[in-house]
Amino acid sequence: MTPRRFFALSLSLAALGLATLVVGLFVDPTRAWFAYLDAWIFGATLAAGALLLAMTGQASKAGWMVVLRRPMEAVAGSSPLFALLFVPLAFGLDRVYPWAAHPIEFAAPAVGHKAVWLSRPFFVARTLFYFAVFGVVAGRLRAWSRENDVRPSAALVRRMRRLGGGGLPVIGLTLTWASFDWSMSLQPDWSSTMFGFYFFAGSYVGAIGLACVMTSVVRVPYPHGTLPTPDHAHALGRLLFAMIIFWAYVSFGQLLVYWIGDIPDEVSYFARRTAGSWTAVTYLLVFGHFVVPFFVLLNRRLKRRNRALAVAGGWIVAMHFVDVYWQVLPVHDVDGARPHWLDLGALFFVGGVSSAWVARAYRSAPALPSNVPELAEGLGYEAAL
Repeated sequence: MTPRRFFALSLSLAALGLATLVVGLFVDPTRAWFAYLDAWIFGATLAAGALLLAMTGQASKAGWMVVLRRPMEAVAGSSPLFALLFVPLAFGLDRVYPWAAHPIEFAAPAVGHKAVWLSRPFFVARTLFYFAVFGVVAGRLRAWSRENDVRPSAALVRRMRRLGGGGLPVIGLTLTWASFDWSMSLQPDWSSTMFGFYFFAGSYVGAIGLACVMTSVVRVPYPHGTLPTPDHAHALGRLLFAMIIFWAYVSFGQLLVYWIGDIPDEVSYFARRTAGSWTAVTYLLVFGHFVVPFFVLLNRRLKRRNRALAVAGGWIVAMHFVDVYWQVLPVHDVDGARPHWLDLGALFFVGGVSSAWVARAYRSAPALPSNVPELAEGLGYEAAL
């Protein structure tokens, strides 16, 4: 598919999704808002995860990650779009967040100390602050990278590396706070000190899966063939494998702590997500997000095949959507999972608009960065194992 057709298809899907959501606001407004929140968090976390991946490449100076730089810069650069897509949510907070719908109830001792934090103006201001941080860091990295293509400068390379390494804790903390606001506050009487790690790991894994798809679909010619080579695919597959294990470790650790304690208020989050047909979704995450990818990515030959890795990456992106769905929708569908046509409409709208944005951003710059010290090493990269 040509870039122009992909752009047109993305906008067509976005238009279809928007029309579906508009209809949904008249048919079932609350369910429409939940579907939109689900799709919005899914897209926003992929953008944040892509920024983390781009910064990791800068901080580590890994040669093989040069092939990921421009795709991840394009995805990370969609942060302003998701800030704009948040605007409708700012007017519909009372439809999805119980603290916004019934603020008086949250004067109770169990959640009263969160009353100032969980207020509509402060929530909106914090979210805009999160996207300001994401947008500034992503924008600076992309601007310096493109400037270095035209006017090579060791100072620009040092700036990118310093921002990539020094900014990682800032982006990690910002995403952690965002996880408390966007997802955990859907059940304001529940809290977890591990939830930020869980949210962070899911975003990072989802972005790596998206990188597997993008680098396999968009082939980049270079003097000795096309990128990524099987060695690049192998390295990317190893990174995906490692982060899937990290996601599973954090997820299980969070569950284990609450299961051992067995305190009603603390297990309420998991009790709701194992009620009725939500149990099936929980098992889907266990096997689909960890067990199956784990054994697939153990195979060295599969990791070296770009098409196989693209399929694995696409599967992980789909599982990341299921993960976000599992976090958001049990608040509305308490008795069990109830997939709705509005879920597809919201995904079409958010996914279509963001795909068009990313495609246009990716086409606006060369597919590979120039004049960076690790470029030669990256083009000639050979996997050790």
